[in-house]
Parts: sequence; C-alpha cells; structure tokens
Amino acid sequence: MKPTFSEIVATLEAERLDISYRKPFAKPEVKVVVKEVKRVPERLKKIYFHAGRYAAGDRDNLAVEANSEFDKLEQ
Repeated sequence: MKPTFSEIVATLEAERLDISYRKPFAKPEVKVVVKEVKRVPERLKKIYFHAGRYAAGDRDNLAVEANSEFDKLEQ
C-alpha cells in the first residue's frame, strides 16, 4: 500500500524533530588490561643493533666489538 501524503509529511516531521543523536552512546562493558612487557636495556639494544650490522657486512670497530660481545652473551 502506498503511503499517503500526510503519512509522508508526518514521517519527515518526525525525522526533523529527532534528537536521539544527543543521547550519548552506552559505554562498552569491556575491561582493558594493560600488561607491562619485559623491557630490554638500552645497552643490549645497541649490542644487537651493531652485531646485526656486523652480520650484514660492516666491519668497523663498533660492529666488531658488538659482535664479539653478542657471541659472549649467546654462548
């Protein structure tokens, strides 16, 4: 059945006066768990970085020393 003109006008008027957007959305009931992961010391980060450079082919003093230190740590 085709809606009448007055039904269409009433629908449009209801849409115009709709204020449901003003209501805030319900907050989710989810508990957020923050987990602290193990932090790697900066000294080890530098050793791994320069040992990786050594593995890639760099042979400067820093890379050679880091690679020997890396070998000591991994043995």
